Order: sequence, then C-alpha cells, then structure tokens
Amino acid sequence: MLSIQLEIPDEISAYYDSPQQLPQVVYADFLAQEFQKGHTSLGQGAQLLGLTYEQFMIDFLGGRRISFINGTPEELAQENLREQMWLEELLGRANQT
Repeated sequence: MLSIQLEIPDEISAYYDSPQQLPQVVYADFLAQEFQKGHTSLGQGAQLLGLTYEQFMIDFLGGRRISFINGTPEELAQENLREQMWLEELLGRANQT
C-alpha cells in the first residue's frame, strides 16, 4: 500500500481534536472521491474503511450526499443482487421476531 506524507496548515489542523484524526478524515474523503469517480466499489470502500456494506452505503455515502448508484450495468446488476440478499436477510430477521 502506498503511504504519503501531507503537510496540513495549522489554521486547518486547529479545527480537529487531535493530529491522529486528520489522516482518518483525509483517507475517508479520498475514498469518497474515488467512489464517485468509479475507481472503487461499495464493497471495496466498506472494506477499506472497516464498515459493513450497509454502513458504507447508508451512513458514509448518505452522510456525504453521494449516490451509491455509480457503475457499469454489470456492476449495477451485482450491487442489485447484494441489495436483494441484504433485504431478504433483513426481512427474514424481522419475521423471526
């Protein structure tokens, strides 16, 4: 994995609680942009951020107002299949209670 070093001006870093928070924010923003460009998938983004598929789709992308519908017809078909499986699992859990 490529590692880079960034210099963040004090005026900007002052907005964050700790210096350790900055790499996380930069990495998350980078992944959001890469998803919008089509360079990463929902599954890849979730894995790289340590989130579930649903957390990445709803919380991460939704919180940034980024549409999760982004990809080729084949990728969209695969994402649709995943969403159907997720929905069936969710409904199955709801019917068990």
